[in-house]
Amino acid sequence: MDLKWLLVRRITLVALACFLIGSGLALYTAAEETRQQNAAAAELVSRQLNLQLSRIDRSTDISTRFPDWDVISTFALQPGQCVEFRGSESWRSRSSCAGFDNSKDAPQWFIAFFSAFINDRLIAEIPLSYRGANQGLVIAGFDPSATAGRAWATVAPLLGLSALLISALCFVSYLVVDRALLPTVDILEGLNRLARGDLTYRLPTFRLTELNRISEVFNAVSEELKKADAERADLARRLVDMQEHERRHLARELHDDIAQKLAALNALAACIRRSALTNAPHIVDEVRELEKMASGSMISLRRTLTYLRPQEIDDLGLLQSLKAMVERHNQEARGQTIFTIEVTGDIEQLRSETSAHVYRIVQEALTNAAKHAHARHVHVSLTRESSMNEPRINLSVVDDGLGASSTSVLRPLTGSGLIGMRERVAALSGKFAAGGLPKGGFALQVEFPVVGQGA
Repeated sequence: MDLKWLLVRRITLVALACFLIGSGLALYTAAEETRQQNAAAAELVSRQLNLQLSRIDRSTDISTRFPDWDVISTFALQPGQCVEFRGSESWRSRSSCAGFDNSKDAPQWFIAFFSAFINDRLIAEIPLSYRGANQGLVIAGFDPSATAGRAWATVAPLLGLSALLISALCFVSYLVVDRALLPTVDILEGLNRLARGDLTYRLPTFRLTELNRISEVFNAVSEELKKADAERADLARRLVDMQEHERRHLARELHDDIAQKLAALNALAACIRRSALTNAPHIVDEVRELEKMASGSMISLRRTLTYLRPQEIDDLGLLQSLKAMVERHNQEARGQTIFTIEVTGDIEQLRSETSAHVYRIVQEALTNAAKHAHARHVHVSLTRESSMNEPRINLSVVDDGLGASSTSVLRPLTGSGLIGMRERVAALSGKFAAGGLPKGGFALQVEFPVVGQGA
């Protein structure tokens, strides 16, 4: 739940609780007043009847007139109040009630509530006895509708006032809470940008101590993460560059040493074969096998040299190297898969290590697509974008084959190939994303700045 609405809801609940407590106190006060009035009426009737019993005992009155209810009925009762005498002899029972204005009756639900839980507790009962003999019971109480009406008359004004106050309180609370929580918008924005990898965002200074402390910690963490990310990228760049240097060194050594020796061995085997045709025909087949082995070793060595360091990157440039790679994949696919490439902008000014990284990423992506995608089309897009901040390189490899979530054959999203691509992208201080497309197929996206890459 949104924090703002949570606080407003809790403030509203507190206001409702205060209203209920106030209504309860008002009901208690009205009920207590009613109970005291019943007790006073019952006490007054009890005294009057005791006085009549005393006169009867002194023979100044006759017992048949007991109880003298004419005198009792002259008492001033409250509207809706009733007094009753339940004599020990049923024929002596009497009762009387005062009328009340029922045009101001409370709602039926309130009358039912009041009658069920409160009214019965307000009735006053006083036993009447004279000289130890029980004469009956004096009862005073209010009609439930009258009692509920009096209580409602006390509570009803609170309802309207409380509704108005609670509405105003909710509105004011919403405005106050909304203003107080405005800094949380910046905090959430900062967290979202941090989650997306933007380590340059900084929170402003806030007036509240707690929020300002959050801002300080957030900015410190962002700064530390930025330093750590820069150090990691620099370390990754050095490691991958060192790997490329080592590959270049190995390729050069193999080309200058092993390749030359294999070429000499192949030439020597050819000379021996020509001599053996005249002087030793029985060894011609063995010499031909030796010649084939030397030629096969040279072919394998050339493939290894291409894998270690494609010579065309240094000789022809990145663009021609990528086009040659795409053409090789088209030849190997034999029309089952069509590989295409689109290049926009100048990409030939990148430093040699950066060009090697791009070449390796495309090489791994195309190899992965050729092995696992079962696609009809694989498209490579390489774009150099110029902006006011810094030029950037965008690379994408998209196919229409099996996505990463296919139920038949799963595209590998982990492994040494993906790890190698991630390391190279990290070395370029870039962003890497790979995954299945909603409508099928697979996409690989790489973006990195040209600044610092030898533009």
